[in-house]
Amino acid sequence: MILAMSLTLLPLMSCSKNLGPETLPSTTVTVPTETTPTETTAETTPAETEPLPQPTSIPLVTNMPVKQYGQLIVTGNQITTKSKAPVILRGVSSSPLNECAGFYGIETVKTIAEDWGADVIRISVPADKSEDSYITQTEKYFKQTCDIIDLCISQGIYVIVNWHNSANGDPNTYKKQAVAFFTRIAGIYADSPNVMYEVCNESNGVRYGDKKKRAVDWKNSVKPFAEEVIKAIRAIDKDNIIIVGTSDYCRDIEAAANNPIKGSNIVYSVHFSAGTDTEELQTKIHNSKQKGICIFVTEWEATDSSGVSAANAENTAKWLDFLDESEIGWCNAYIYANNTSNRNGILFDTNGRYSLEDIFAGHWPDGLISPSGIIVRDRLLAAKGTKKPDTVYTPEELPDFGDGGDEGDDEPDAPDPED
Repeated sequence: MILAMSLTLLPLMSCSKNLGPETLPSTTVTVPTETTPTETTAETTPAETEPLPQPTSIPLVTNMPVKQYGQLIVTGNQITTKSKAPVILRGVSSSPLNECAGFYGIETVKTIAEDWGADVIRISVPADKSEDSYITQTEKYFKQTCDIIDLCISQGIYVIVNWHNSANGDPNTYKKQAVAFFTRIAGIYADSPNVMYEVCNESNGVRYGDKKKRAVDWKNSVKPFAEEVIKAIRAIDKDNIIIVGTSDYCRDIEAAANNPIKGSNIVYSVHFSAGTDTEELQTKIHNSKQKGICIFVTEWEATDSSGVSAANAENTAKWLDFLDESEIGWCNAYIYANNTSNRNGILFDTNGRYSLEDIFAGHWPDGLISPSGIIVRDRLLAAKGTKKPDTVYTPEELPDFGDGGDEGDDEPDAPDPED
């Protein structure tokens, strides 16, 4: 007679793996009658089970901001509704579109809005000359921009269309293209309360075509550029908010406060890195707002300016608390890019645990979200008065993705011209 025992792994998290049968060493009993030989099973070691899948995120926010707030305007130094109720928009920024191909589909936008609770998505149109940018592939990136705008409108969230110059330094380098781009965008979306225009990004370096190689500044470079682009937009769209990036990588906010652009519904942009920028920049923001200009942080990161350091949770909390107290909205940079920078919210490299299809499908489990992304998601949900529900796995079950830093990234620990 053969004694046999089967071992079954109990179901866990709606998934189970049944191990193959294990048998004890056989024991033979002599009987007087002829028996048929019984095949014995060699003792085996159970195969290693695959890591348990983590639950995907679920919709937690259903009240969409455009339905709630409608057309936004600038009242004094504050973004408000038409009835002048203050509005603080919080959301995420894309990386330049040439660094996140395939990411922005309907499920991604739905996840950012409903699962994370974002009010706004900022689209970064790559406006530097390269083989793959708006400057060299205009129709490709115009269509991509419009496709994402349409998704945001359908989702009921706001969208900032950002002319993402930085590597070329002076926005005047491609002023003609910027005017043409925003003229086309305004022609399509002038009647949409969802859309805001950000006419330049991180201006820096030396002035375009200047033989003396003088520095790009607010008075002589950024302001004249912005005024020309704003004029083209206002010829078509009289109402929607226009955001203007400032000089010195969007940190020279005081120059704009001392010499603002004339016109209505104009906002000025500041960028910061929680691991690099200090209270000195906060003081400049506070003083500038006191002078009467409206400010929006269109990019911030939880890391240092290089994106290589770990997320600085303590400094990030101080910065976001400061913005809340100052009634200033923000977009975190970046939600995703095809690199391993620690600034990104969604992990690009998961050591094979997740595929690009998993990333592009949205509704990301915690295993696909970086420490920076966890901070951003939780802060967005907290602003909505909700939080991510508890999950059934423990921290020990989370995969180790390493530090996520890009060892080949040699950017200096200073405002990053690639932002």
